Amino acid sequence: MADIFTWTNCRADIYSYRYGTIAKDFLTLVAKPSLDALDNEVQKWNESDDPVSHFMISDLQELTSKTLTAFCLSIQSLWERQIRTYMSGCHEELKTDLSAISKRKGTDVIHSVLWGDELNAVFEHLRGIALSSFESYPALDMLQLVGNVCRHGDGPSCRRLWNEHPELWPEYGFDERFDNPSLPLHPPLADTMRISRELLTSFVEAIDLFWDDIEYIYNESIQRKAPSLEAKLVVEREKRAIRFSR
Repeated sequence: MADIFTWTNCRADIYSYRYGTIAKDFLTLVAKPSLDALDNEVQKWNESDDPVSHFMISDLQELTSKTLTAFCLSIQSLWERQIRTYMSGCHEELKTDLSAISKRKGTDVIHSVLWGDELNAVFEHLRGIALSSFESYPALDMLQLVGNVCRHGDGPSCRRLWNEHPELWPEYGFDERFDNPSLPLHPPLADTMRISRELLTSFVEAIDLFWDDIEYIYNESIQRKAPSLEAKLVVEREKRAIRFSR
């Protein structure tokens, strides 16, 4: 998405201006302090001579794993509500007929289409650009998949995630599967998936990048640009050219 692209601006574009910041604030002000507190407790018991320290550390590590899973699910829910609210706002304002794109009926079409090809088709019909063309899409698609596994546990989503991202199960032969993807390894249980802080951060960065791109397209789509905005866009275009040349 390096080329200049424009669309019909909507109020939904304006209302989404803080979406990226909200995701970053959730990570910085909610998730990280909670995880830091758990890490401090683990460190405290690591330095303790108390005979129960081993059991306390084990319990805290389990709690940390569950907390990371809960935060991942929260981030996925935050993102999904954002993108669907945005699309619903565009649909309401543009009065776009979605009957040829989705078999779903009623006023709740945007909130009922499934993530993946169905939602992507609706997004492209509304905004004239493929959702998958955004640089952030691979990470956001992974976020949806990880979120489904966090929510539903074992099942089709877990099997797909295992096939596409076996590194989330480091204790189950990731190195062997990476070297030989055809190796007939059985999918591990969803409860043994390992979510890291780094993964949460990458998801939030992807959300922020997506909404940055939405703002950029909105600014490019303004027909009469103030000189200050045009100057800002010159700098932004240069940054984007460098970003997409890598």
